[in-house]
Amino acid sequence: MKQFEKIWEWLSNYLLPQSNETIKVVVLCIVTATTFWFFNALNDNYSTRITYPIKFTYPDSALVEVEELPKKVSINVSGGGWNLLRKTFWFTITPVEVPLEDPVETKYILGNSLYSLIADQMTEIQLNFVENDTLKIDIDSMKSTRSKLIVDSSKINLAEGYEITSQIRLSHDSASFSGPERFVKEIPNTINIDLEEENISSNFSKEIYLPTFGSSLVSRNPVEVKIDFSVAKFIKQELMLPFEKINAPEDSNSYNFQDSLATMNFKIREELAGNYNLDSIKLFVDFNNIQASDSTVLPEAKMLPHQLRNREITFQPVKFNYNDQ
Repeated sequence: MKQFEKIWEWLSNYLLPQSNETIKVVVLCIVTATTFWFFNALNDNYSTRITYPIKFTYPDSALVEVEELPKKVSINVSGGGWNLLRKTFWFTITPVEVPLEDPVETKYILGNSLYSLIADQMTEIQLNFVENDTLKIDIDSMKSTRSKLIVDSSKINLAEGYEITSQIRLSHDSASFSGPERFVKEIPNTINIDLEEENISSNFSKEIYLPTFGSSLVSRNPVEVKIDFSVAKFIKQELMLPFEKINAPEDSNSYNFQDSLATMNFKIREELAGNYNLDSIKLFVDFNNIQASDSTVLPEAKMLPHQLRNREITFQPVKFNYNDQ
């Protein structure tokens, strides 16, 4: 009795330190009545729904969960209020282990198939039924592969007039991938890395993440690859230059060329345009290449300055008349 009085006094001072005695009595009576009602109610039996933890087990470690497996099931149970309260709030419940004999082929588990597993572990309360109809299972075998990495220069979007002037360098020429078999088996042997940048007009250097091919569960090594290359702007130029005749036949005087100049077209880096010696360009017309059918012949380059070497050069045909007298 003295202990109860101490508790009463403490509640009075703690909850209502500044209230008058009447309010204190009313409030504490309500608290006391509620407490007695709550504890008394817990002595009755109830049926209710609770969530119960489960844990799927399988022996093969070379498997991966494509989607997270269910960790709880909803069950309907009956029991005393105290026991239900403990199972619901107060104590950590050991999960029911659900063995999977063929995890890759198992796509779902019926909820009622878990009844005996859960019922065998339960104490103090009665399992009525499992409320979940089915539990989805999505497990796959682990698979690894290795692919070659390339960059297709024809798919690089350059600004107008710009060209790639160096090799396209990759920090890694291949990459390994590991993950669920359904995704890894779709990875090609050669991966073409696409650049998202458009109208590239300066030297390129960037680290690009490799794709995961549809799943974040696919791991990559390396995760990213550095790509760099040089670019420069090129402009078109046209020159009209004299040419030399070679391999002239005995009747060469019968060939009357309509023009003494050959037209030469090419592209050159903008900063090099005009920085070459025209006198170092030597063109010739070979009589052996004359096309009698249309009275034309294509000039050829005999000497070029180093700025024009390895450049794509085209010539306009030189026309002539043949006078057979």
